[in-house]
Amino acid sequence: MVHKKIFVYNTYSYDKIIDLSVINTTTQILDFYEDDELWTGYPTRVHVGTNDSIKGDNPLFVTAAQQKSISSWELPLTVTTNHRELQFDDIARTLCPHDAGPNITSQSRPTLTLATSSSQPINVKIKLRRVKDFYLEMNKEVPLNLTPSTPKYYYFSFDRDPWNMTNKLYKGFLPKFNYTIPKSVLLTIESEEDVCAVISIQNNSCPVFDNEKDVMYQGYHFTMTTRGGITVTQSMFPKGFYVVVIVKESDEECTGVSETDDVTLFRPNGRSKTFRLKVVEAASTSDFLMGALASLALILLVTALAPLGNLLTCRHEELILIEESVVPSTSRESAEAEPMVKNINVSDTESEDDVIIKSLPMPLNVAGLSRHNTHSRKSNRYFWSALTVAVVYALPVVQLLFTYQRMVFQTGDQDVCYYNYLCAHPIGPLADFNHVYSNIGYIILGIAFMVQARCRHVKFGESQELGIPQHLGLFYSMGLALAMEGLLSACYHLCPNKMNFQFDSSFMYVIAVLCIVKLYQSRHPDVNASAHATFMLLALLMAIGFFGIMYPSVYFWVSFTIMHLAICFVFTFKIYYVGRFKMERGILPRAWCSMRQHGWLAFKPNYTARAVLLVIANMANIALASYGLYEHNKDFARHLLAILMGNTILYNVSYVVMKIVHREQIPAAAWLWLALAHIVWGVAAYLFLSSRTKWSQTPAQSRQHNAMCDAMRVFDTHDLWHLASAAAMFFLFNALLILDEPLQNTPRHLIPVF
Repeated sequence: MVHKKIFVYNTYSYDKIIDLSVINTTTQILDFYEDDELWTGYPTRVHVGTNDSIKGDNPLFVTAAQQKSISSWELPLTVTTNHRELQFDDIARTLCPHDAGPNITSQSRPTLTLATSSSQPINVKIKLRRVKDFYLEMNKEVPLNLTPSTPKYYYFSFDRDPWNMTNKLYKGFLPKFNYTIPKSVLLTIESEEDVCAVISIQNNSCPVFDNEKDVMYQGYHFTMTTRGGITVTQSMFPKGFYVVVIVKESDEECTGVSETDDVTLFRPNGRSKTFRLKVVEAASTSDFLMGALASLALILLVTALAPLGNLLTCRHEELILIEESVVPSTSRESAEAEPMVKNINVSDTESEDDVIIKSLPMPLNVAGLSRHNTHSRKSNRYFWSALTVAVVYALPVVQLLFTYQRMVFQTGDQDVCYYNYLCAHPIGPLADFNHVYSNIGYIILGIAFMVQARCRHVKFGESQELGIPQHLGLFYSMGLALAMEGLLSACYHLCPNKMNFQFDSSFMYVIAVLCIVKLYQSRHPDVNASAHATFMLLALLMAIGFFGIMYPSVYFWVSFTIMHLAICFVFTFKIYYVGRFKMERGILPRAWCSMRQHGWLAFKPNYTARAVLLVIANMANIALASYGLYEHNKDFARHLLAILMGNTILYNVSYVVMKIVHREQIPAAAWLWLALAHIVWGVAAYLFLSSRTKWSQTPAQSRQHNAMCDAMRVFDTHDLWHLASAAAMFFLFNALLILDEPLQNTPRHLIPVF
């Protein structure tokens, strides 16, 4: 039997609740009027709700016809997530104000049609109203409360009234658009609830993508929980832009935790979220220019400190005659200068430790470990190896990260890159220019140090039999590594995220290892580790770091901690026995025999100061390893960097202490550099720990750490970390360059080993 269809047409007023009943035989058609024309320049928002239990098989269809577009929804709104279905019995939508073009003088009133195939009557409540806070104004906070079924959007115009109504009779009721509005604005969004939401910035054209399924197809979009923000420039949206705010049906994308709820149908009464929107002026071109010039001036001032600091060093030229029999030409010939045991038979009661100690010159000196003419060639290999690695490593990194940057602009997905969006200034093709620019300190100071090392070598040269072997190639490599750290860190900040963090930290590893090698080889010139072995070690460290980032399981942390402590154990003996210690099969039985023979005296160190410093270093490493194992978070790269840089600083302090113990002179300039290095390192560490992003978390969780710029409205704490750490490493390099300068005219057989 065919039922006769009845069409019911009525007109209703805005701002009043309308109660209707809809059934499969009745279609409701609604037109609307307003009591006055005061708010016709504002878009219409439609609210539809019901208290009836409507089955999804026979929903209520709501259609809104505008001048040139049609919008439609269904009630109940059923949304399927990965683990459940959400059902909403009320919806609210804002009708697109630009459906007839950008220059209309007023908003037409829509015609609503309500229809259903349900044989049971559906009682509906409807209300239409004008969105009177639709236009965002500078420095004015806009509060709003939303659910997944009631998304909302607002409009911001950069420089003019989009409705061309400034000369109309009722212009006093329209926002006063300011022609001095900046060309770049910062949109901030805050909330008290942890409910996941998505924010979209779209062009002022219809349709507006205001639901979770299609919001990613236009403009820029990102997820957030309690804090979010984005800088928008007029070059991105010349006339203006929409700010679309949507509450997501699930928190999974924001938390990274998969939901396991097995409920098939869920009415989400708790997914309500309150927002606060605000548009403020972003840093202007003049602000950024002042910040850039100020940071550059600071870097140049640090560079200028190098020649000024060296004026504190008094270099005395002396002529010292060296007898051939005193200074051996090789480590083997050192036996002629110092009493050594040449033929040693290890008995059952004599430990290998005793053999090693007896086989070393007493007291130890640099001449006994020196080799002629090989230091310069071997150290220069460090520079060429570092340069080769830098070029081969940097080219694909630059290509990859520019591809990331292009992908962000093409897709609009702001969750790909972990910026501090509250202090990220887009300039040209770069979305976060300040974090790229602030790496200039590494590059300038790295090049300056290489030039400085070269000038000192040309001026003073290097003696083959006097002073500490210079290992000039190591200094070049350190300067190159500092410059490459700046270049790769700048590339990393094109699009910082979990997948490319190793690009930011890789040359930090290089710097730490090269500093340790330089300090060790200053007093152990016979243990001149090859550049190939050193860079293979660095490659292994980077591989471990990458694996720790990708798979930060408890098993990995336990394995790494065991390896870390085992390496500390081996290096303790290597350093104590100046590289002559070997792990052999019979070492434990011989150690046991020595303990039985000598008792507690077997534990008495022959080199007390060295032993004490090694104990302190091991305690620090055990503490760091224990903390990492206890936390075992996802940020393994930071833990690895802390181990390397921490041991570099420890070794540097130990070296200075040993010089004091042996009553060696330390130049005033070296004290200055060391003091500056450690003070600035302390500041840099504080800035580094005050991170404004965390790539180990989800993008939404990382945004909770975002904060406004800290310096000159341009730089945040991470920018300041770039500048401070670059200066700290430059100061440390200068200290290493001149630390042993008073020994330049000292015969090597008089220089102790430690």
